[in-house]
Amino acid sequence: MIWHTVWFQLKEGVTSEERAAMLQALHDLQGQIDGILHLGCGEDFSGRSGGYQIGLVVGFASRAALDAYGPHPRHQAFIAQFKPLWTDVKALDFEN
Repeated sequence: MIWHTVWFQLKEGVTSEERAAMLQALHDLQGQIDGILHLGCGEDFSGRSGGYQIGLVVGFASRAALDAYGPHPRHQAFIAQFKPLWTDVKALDFEN
């Protein structure tokens, strides 16, 4: 399994409605992009994230599926729509 993890640091003033729309759009990627086997996303509740408020974990069938995810039109549409809401993004990919 290939795991792709992402942390989003949001700008000050992002509304709860904007957060909810972003989370829904992340969740919806699972049904829109082939190769995604598992997807979870949500808001940090522990305060241990160093200022990152939204997390995403995606399980892919293969490295090729992860490679296809980045340029996929649905993924690129998500970025175009929601990038104005964040100040920083961190990603980590690993296999187990």
